[in-house]
Amino acid sequence: MKKLKNTIDLESYIVNNLKSDEDIKLYLNSCLKDYLEDGDFNSFYRALEIVIKAKDTIAGFAKKVGMSRTHLYSIFKSEKEPKFSTIAKIFQELGYELKVA
Repeated sequence: MKKLKNTIDLESYIVNNLKSDEDIKLYLNSCLKDYLEDGDFNSFYRALEIVIKAKDTIAGFAKKVGMSRTHLYSIFKSEKEPKFSTIAKIFQELGYELKVA
């Protein structure tokens, strides 16, 4: 497939436009709502990856949460299913909390 000039892929577009914490919260809430509706947890993992890239690098973030970069990538590629504690740790490091509303 030929790449068009002056184009950007969707992931890069989202990463570049998640500027504020409010933007990120809205994006994560939307992705979580989608997961609850369609059950596609892989899509939610990708959303976490995009948010991490908007705030940091995967390697830098992995170091902060005490995980290997390859472990995070294996989650984002759906090669491994994370424990709930891993998801909670990711949210905590991103500066967000999980709560029942």
